[in-house]
Amino acid sequence: MTRYRADERRGLHGLPEPPHASATPADAMRLLRQALHGHGVATPDGDVMRTSGGHYTLSLAPGLLVWSVPDAFRWFDGGGMVRHPSTDPEGAAGLLAKLFGRNSSLRRQREYLDTLTKPAGAAPV
Repeated sequence: MTRYRADERRGLHGLPEPPHASATPADAMRLLRQALHGHGVATPDGDVMRTSGGHYTLSLAPGLLVWSVPDAFRWFDGGGMVRHPSTDPEGAAGLLAKLFGRNSSLRRQREYLDTLTKPAGAAPV
């Protein structure tokens, strides 16, 4: 079965795009967030922003911003930019989860942000 992009063109090098390929940066970001959730990294809606250029960003922790641009996810890791195809959100989520595993500071910052989004459970006085 051949799948075409929304604009009726085929994917890279004329090959059909994989069935999970996203048509827009918004779709790619949605799939990345689902994949991150599967790796234990919850991302509230407030962590996603749309830029004036139509790209989407996901703030995972202070200093870790993931861009969803046409055909790729981008983020900085160790001083260099990582670029990962947006047709593989599961792979990108795996790389980001490993980054959290290697960097305890990022992990603690994300855990703190997660506690801010959960209700405290205390009744008002």
